[in-house]
Amino acid sequence: MMDFNKLLAGKVALITGAASGIGRATAQLFAQQGAGIAVADWNETGGRQTVASILAKSGDAIFVKTDVGVMADVSAAVKATLDRFGRIDIVHSNAASYGRNSATNTTEAEWDRTQAVCLKAAWMLAHEALPSMLKQEKGAFIITASVHSIRGYTNHVAYQAAKGGLVAMTRSLAADYAPKIRVNAILPGAVITGLAAGLSESDLERMANMCPLRRNAPPEDIATVALFLASDMSAYITGACIVADGGLSAVIKTE
Repeated sequence: MMDFNKLLAGKVALITGAASGIGRATAQLFAQQGAGIAVADWNETGGRQTVASILAKSGDAIFVKTDVGVMADVSAAVKATLDRFGRIDIVHSNAASYGRNSATNTTEAEWDRTQAVCLKAAWMLAHEALPSMLKQEKGAFIITASVHSIRGYTNHVAYQAAKGGLVAMTRSLAADYAPKIRVNAILPGAVITGLAAGLSESDLERMANMCPLRRNAPPEDIATVALFLASDMSAYITGACIVADGGLSAVIKTE
């Protein structure tokens, strides 16, 4: 019978974008469930705070300063994880770069950076981490996509293109690396993270009222979905996109 108290006992997870938001909440939850954690982020202060919060609860974690848009950094993060823990069982490709602009107002540099951090990073993580995971003959690769991949929003062209690519990549990786590696994506809706910084209370309320559950999600609501996909609770799921958006993409509000 599965132990729901230590679902990830003996596992090691590499989580990008773990200095804050969904990544931090996931790192903390995975650690509580028994996993060793490699916190990968460019934000050293936030990343070390995540590690400290895990160590304070007798968890095991390291910080690796990483620009996920750069192959050398991704490779170094994977190596540091293997050097410290000896294995990688779970990868959560979660880091994001977010900007609001239409195609005509987006610069080439903005486009390239968004694609590198949101889309190319997932491929680089797969390229670097999957070989060792395949040797273990079991693993979970999780991608944070977005409801932006399935619905159109104004002034988000680069972000939506990247998130749409992640959904396609999820299916491709799942096909290529089954049955050893399960690959799934999470499609969050409105989550209150650093990406929402600067939004007014009225903007946040408007966002909340767009979905049937009438609230925005804290990062912990998405971390629990990641735990499901990382653990044997989802042993028969691969190539799936789990929508966690409070019902936003399921309805058209008429009143």
